[in-house]
Amino acid sequence: MTTIPPASLEEDSVALSHYSRSHQGDRTYNEDAYCHAREGEIISFAVADGMGGAAGGMHAAALAMAAVRKNPLTFDPDEFSHQIVAISDTIKREQSQNPELSKMCTTIAELRIDTYSQRAIWAHWGDSRIYWFRSDELLTMTEDHSVVQSLVSAGLMTEEDAANYPKRNVLLGAAGASSEVGPSVLDAPVALADGDAFLICTDGVWSILNTAFIEESLVRAVSVQDWINALMEEVERTGSGANDNFTATGVWITADCEKTISPGL
Repeated sequence: MTTIPPASLEEDSVALSHYSRSHQGDRTYNEDAYCHAREGEIISFAVADGMGGAAGGMHAAALAMAAVRKNPLTFDPDEFSHQIVAISDTIKREQSQNPELSKMCTTIAELRIDTYSQRAIWAHWGDSRIYWFRSDELLTMTEDHSVVQSLVSAGLMTEEDAANYPKRNVLLGAAGASSEVGPSVLDAPVALADGDAFLICTDGVWSILNTAFIEESLVRAVSVQDWINALMEEVERTGSGANDNFTATGVWITADCEKTISPGL
């Protein structure tokens, strides 16, 4: 299991704390990846879930996270979308150069927070998710680019049926894949409030934990580290045999976090 130490950042206008963990689950390898990056007052948090065989999936996820670290942290939705598409193009170039990696692709979910203007924007491609909580309740979340989600959105399937759908992992889009849909980016940045919380995670987390449990864990948690640890421990406890990697990053907007700065920021 890999972790980022608990960290917090306080600016004149907003304080932020975050924590990440990743686990290979029942597999012998981990195709998930995560990262964070900083450019001035803007901080980015991202996760990726690679696919295409162990080597291919790991490489695709690593390429995506490397690009996130290097990209200018724009808040313009069109520019943000172009950056995600460029990650896909990079993966496809490597596919063409290495036949062993020809099927590699990856999901991406990236959250950007401007600590000065107290705004956030996010993008995703595939079925890695971003949840936004306010007052310990889900405010909104991303919509998966998957066959099963398209059926739910069209009213052809219930959420309960979707959980047991045999092809629920079939995606309509991902970086490096021949996608039917492109990345989704928030239309415009949103204003943050003290106490807001974000969860960025791969499907190895949300396929095991429902929203109610995530909210209950958030209410009980005394820190972002405590929250993510509770989620990961529950996935490990109840998801045995699911044969998937699972990765989660938590971000809290709070006025009373300790004034420490992560070495990674």
